[in-house]
Amino acid sequence: MRGIEGLVVLIVGLGGPSGSVAVGKQVEVLRDPWGVPHVFAETDEGAMFGLGAATATDRAFQMHLTRRIMQGRLAETIGDQPLDGRRESTLDLDRKNRTFGWTRAADRVVAALDEDTRGLLEAYCAGVNAAWSEQANRLELDPLFERYGTRPDAWTPADCLLAWWHLGQFFATDGTRDLIAWRNRNRDRGRFDPALIAPDDSAAVIQAEEIDSAWLDRVRTFLRDQGYELTDEDAKTLPGVPEGPSFSHVWAVGGDRSTTGSTVLVSMPQTVVANPPLFYECHIAGATFNARGIGVPGSPAFLIGFSDRVAWGLTALGADQADLFRLKTDPNHPDAYEVDGHWRSMEVREETIAVKGGDSVSMTVRETHLGPVVTAFAFANPDEGEVALRRVPLCDPDRETIQAAFAMIRADDASAFDDSLKNWRFPSANIVFGDRDGTLGFRTIGAFPVRSPEAERGGSWALDGSTARTEWRGFVPHDLAPHVIAPAAAVVFSANHRPIDSVYPISLGISTGSLGDTIRSWRLRELVSRDGPFTPEQVRAIADDPVNPARRSLVRLGLHLRDRVGEDLAPEAVRALDLLEPWLDRGARSVWDDPGTPVALELSTFFRIMATPLAGEYGGGESGLSRWLREAIARIEADPEAPLRAEERAFVENALVTAWESATARYGDDPTAWTEGLRSALMARPIPSHRGLDPLPPIAPDQDETIPPLLCPDGGTIRSDVQRAYVQFVRLDDPDASESLLPLGNAENSSKVTRALWTEGQLHPAPLSREAVERLAVDRAVLRWPIEEAGW
Repeated sequence: MRGIEGLVVLIVGLGGPSGSVAVGKQVEVLRDPWGVPHVFAETDEGAMFGLGAATATDRAFQMHLTRRIMQGRLAETIGDQPLDGRRESTLDLDRKNRTFGWTRAADRVVAALDEDTRGLLEAYCAGVNAAWSEQANRLELDPLFERYGTRPDAWTPADCLLAWWHLGQFFATDGTRDLIAWRNRNRDRGRFDPALIAPDDSAAVIQAEEIDSAWLDRVRTFLRDQGYELTDEDAKTLPGVPEGPSFSHVWAVGGDRSTTGSTVLVSMPQTVVANPPLFYECHIAGATFNARGIGVPGSPAFLIGFSDRVAWGLTALGADQADLFRLKTDPNHPDAYEVDGHWRSMEVREETIAVKGGDSVSMTVRETHLGPVVTAFAFANPDEGEVALRRVPLCDPDRETIQAAFAMIRADDASAFDDSLKNWRFPSANIVFGDRDGTLGFRTIGAFPVRSPEAERGGSWALDGSTARTEWRGFVPHDLAPHVIAPAAAVVFSANHRPIDSVYPISLGISTGSLGDTIRSWRLRELVSRDGPFTPEQVRAIADDPVNPARRSLVRLGLHLRDRVGEDLAPEAVRALDLLEPWLDRGARSVWDDPGTPVALELSTFFRIMATPLAGEYGGGESGLSRWLREAIARIEADPEAPLRAEERAFVENALVTAWESATARYGDDPTAWTEGLRSALMARPIPSHRGLDPLPPIAPDQDETIPPLLCPDGGTIRSDVQRAYVQFVRLDDPDASESLLPLGNAENSSKVTRALWTEGQLHPAPLSREAVERLAVDRAVLRWPIEEAGW
């Protein structure tokens, strides 16, 4: 355990009895064969200290780099280099993050935190700094520090927030494109207006019959109190929002549908498998909690996890938590702006960005009461004036998600867990949870702005900042956000699809599955709709499902055109169907070793309103595609001779032709060689070191990884090995029987101890009890707590 040895005051032999750690203020860190740290302490602060020390040992350079990104100090660390795939450079990214003011916002939030939260954060930071001090003293810091001529500064509670916010910013758009939408507001959109497409309420997590009428009346009263005039039709219309990010799927079976009587839950955050991973897996046991799961390196908050009483998983909601405001300014007084006829002065500060290997760069940051002036990053035309950005969490210092995170791991049932979520602010998310008694819950979480009734297009267009009438009115109260406890079906799932029936009148600006299903939620609905109870093994098996229902349905429609309707399809479409028909008969499994998969993966699921006539009717993105395909399949099942409309036929035929041509271009003219070509292409894909979700230049090319021969490369499936960034399987009747997997393992420059499991689609044990952890332990150390930090 590099970096922790210097803190050890007692080494307990692996052959010793369970519970042999010394009493008092000592903290024991056990490691299992997969590199997961299990921290046992008699106090909550001690557990946080041990977690900080373990994380700093495993992810020192990643934490350092993430903090430098958020501070606007990336160019200081690696120089001014082009960002991957973009016209901007690291210096441009520094300017943007300094303008946004992440660091100043984190300092404001920490200053307002309650004593308990701040104390736990300080204990975590003490563990980080103690480990780094020992690494530095023993000359064992990650070699990348020496390569880049840098070293880690002391970690602070504000840095914990920055680490969390760094990941959170990728859950939704940042508002900087609102000016483009406002600029194009009058552009002729033809007959395609996304705001006029009715949502698919049949796909919502919370159905209308599950919504309490008295609660809905309270929601409507709240909106009327904010100045909204509501009608039933208003509640059925959402503003058009671009398709947003899709992160993850999670499903849970409650007591009435589980053979165990307790909750069984599987959570799979589907995003890039990074090197090192985006997430950090750990287990912490203190005086008031015993929980494990994943967070982000540098923060003690759990994104997904479980205790012996409650389990939970998240998916991205993509709610709009940011707005641009068009300022009224005077060129002769650039540091002032007018609101309701009165001029206000901006707060102006000068900042200097150090550039490794180059000259330092000065910049001016200007702040308004709405937020920072971000014109340079809002794609503004020269004649459009200045714009300010109001964005969560930068404008929300009173509460912070870390408060919710600590309450979540202390909750002892579904009701207490639901109450703990009231302080969750950023990022916005769907959360599925359940307790040991079998009670399930679902809630949308985050700070949801209440916009003015005068806000054009629900805030998706840049707003008029010259009047207070368009400003935010606060945030949606916790109790009025979409939620359900103990749903009648005793099954809850989320895969970035529509959270609630459109009778709910508050527009959250959702950009993930806002109109209905995603492809993955469509498949999940098929799998959880079976009759009878689920065994834990049946719940777990869903995670291995490799079927993409959209591609399956396109093949079915193609065969219907060829065999039942007798359409004269293009030769390429016929050739594609010759391969895809047996693929369909074998279960439409998107696995690389099936001869039909190489062409199936090329079937286009591109479904955008401006490019596809069908999308103008059904909506764009995955939700529109899913809706159309489900309706079309139902139509031909009801009438096997039913023709498809001309635009439907054209879409299906084009998808087949394009798939054949794309597969030929990728793998050659011989279809019998395509499976091996697909396998080779998958394995040739790099996993760049320290890239993650950021468009960074190469950081350590000598540490790049490649993707192993994974079975399922289809990102539209539940299994989707290539995006299987973590898997958590929990059975609360026996938490020690739970399992998990973090691809590539927990540590930087490790032996990639979980790579083989990832390749095989397997999980490893993820126990909670001390006894079960002892049976797995391969390394342990006892740390002093509290400890004086040295060398900072």
